[in-house]
Parts: sequence; C-alpha cells; structure tokens
Amino acid sequence: MALLNVLTDVKVWVVLGIVLGLAVGFDNPNSGTILMIVLMIQMTLALDGLHYQKEDFVKYRKSVLISIFCCFVVNTSLTIATGLLFIHDTALWYGWIMLAAVPCAVSLIPGSLFMHGDTKMAVLSLVAIYMLSLALSPLITKFLIGDAIEPLDILKYIILFIIIPFILTVPLGKLHLPRAPKIIGINVMMFLLVAIGLGSRRDYIFSEPGVIMWLTLASILRVFVFSIVVVYVLKKSGCRREHGVNYMVLAVWRNSSMAVSMCMVLLAAEYPEAVLPSVISLVVEAAWFAFINSSIKRLWPEECPETQAVQAQ
Repeated sequence: MALLNVLTDVKVWVVLGIVLGLAVGFDNPNSGTILMIVLMIQMTLALDGLHYQKEDFVKYRKSVLISIFCCFVVNTSLTIATGLLFIHDTALWYGWIMLAAVPCAVSLIPGSLFMHGDTKMAVLSLVAIYMLSLALSPLITKFLIGDAIEPLDILKYIILFIIIPFILTVPLGKLHLPRAPKIIGINVMMFLLVAIGLGSRRDYIFSEPGVIMWLTLASILRVFVFSIVVVYVLKKSGCRREHGVNYMVLAVWRNSSMAVSMCMVLLAAEYPEAVLPSVISLVVEAAWFAFINSSIKRLWPEECPETQAVQAQ
C-alpha cells in the first residue's frame, strides 16, 4: 500500500523528472517527436472514463460558458500579461504565447474530484474547451506572434493532441482499466515530460540561472497567488463551491505539457529557449496542485457562509 501511494503521487514523479533532467540531460534530435508521443499517451489515459450526454450541455450551459470564459479569457489574458514581462526576449515571449494558446489541463477532472467539485460540470467544460481550442489556439498564436508559427501547423498538432486521444479512449475504455494503473501511467508520462523538457535545455538552465529564477517567480505569481485571489473573489460573489473550485482551476491551470510539446516541435529549431516558460510552468503547476489539494478546505470550507446563503435561496 505504501508503494502504491508513492507511485500514484504526482509530486514524486515530478521531482524525479526534475532531478533526472538536470542531472543527466536529454540531448536527442528527436526529443520533440518523443514528447508528442508521450503527451498523446498521457492525454488518452487522462480522458479515459469521461462520460457525458448531449442533454447535459443544456443543463450546464451557463456553467460551461463561464468555464470557457475562465480558460480562454481570464487564464489566457493572465498568461499573456505574465509573458509581457519577458517580451524583450523573443524566444521567451513566443513560449509564453504558446502557453497562453493551449487549453486548460486535463487534470481539471481529478482536481474536481479531489476538491469535491461538480465533476459532471468539469467533464462537460473540458469537452467544450478542447473542441473550441481547435479554432482558438491557432487564432491566438496568429494574432499575437503573426507568421512565426503557421496557424495550420498549430491546428494540425492540436488535432493530434486532442482528437486522436479522444478516439483512442474508445478501444481503451473496453479494457476497463482500474484507477490506480491509469494514474501511475499518467504520472510516468508526466515524469518523462518534465525530464525531457528540462533535460533538453539543461545547459541553458545552468548558464542562465537568473532567467530561470524570474520565470519561476512569474509562474508562482500567475498560478499560486492568482488562484488564491480567484477563490476570494468567487466566495465573495456567492458562487457555489462545487462550481467555484472548477472555475478556479480553469483560471490558472493550463495544459503546460501540450505547450512543451508544441514548442519543441514548432519553435525549437529557431527559438530553442521558447520551451522554458512551459517547462517551468509545468513544474510550478504540479507543485500548486499539491498545495491547493491540501489547502482548499481552509481556503474555501465546504460549509462556508457564502455557500449556505446560496443554497438557502
């Protein structure tokens, strides 16, 4: 049981990925392709078991619209604003824009489960957001960085990272994989993403510690600090807690793994450092997930006065 607890703890795998990436490095010309395959496997495992019906979208339409707003207006704007701090460095700026363009993390679903959110709403929001990202992700990159990345290339890889995993969940679902093996598989893929992402830029990280420090501080501000602000605002607005925890996740957590892969494939040749904002964000978001899971009951108790007032209406 102790071993299973370790294997299903994403923090352990992220730390191992950081240690291996920085200690050994990963100098491989095919690292971008490897990351693509790893991410597709991770996405497929994460999406396995999601169930929804068309009529559910009618019932949750308002919540889904707010979720889209949190992801592609609040979160995207916040990420772009953070990137403006690095606009003097073209590679880092492009990296922040790629991070701003991708959708929310698939881990919205386990996050909703762990924090006692409305999981059905989280599933419907995730489906809607990922379908919209097929159009929005290429548009965001085209508008902010012009022809540095061909929009059709963005669309092609978004399809690879989203549509194919959705399709693969059909045969995977017939295997009825238990929860523990799926979580371990997702964690192993996270380990590889961190190790390859950091390892491929190991020399730069050690040669420019100041840049890495500022990227880390910016990511902490964007994720840790802003998530607490969002919780405070949602509580004061009388938002239902089971919806609010989902909105909070959507407002700060991006699919950094997807951004890492797309930077490696589309930008690495000309702007090798573009992957750094996404890699650092990936590590910071993993740490934030551990923090918010252990702190949310204090930040937003399930029987807080705001929730009771809403329920009484």
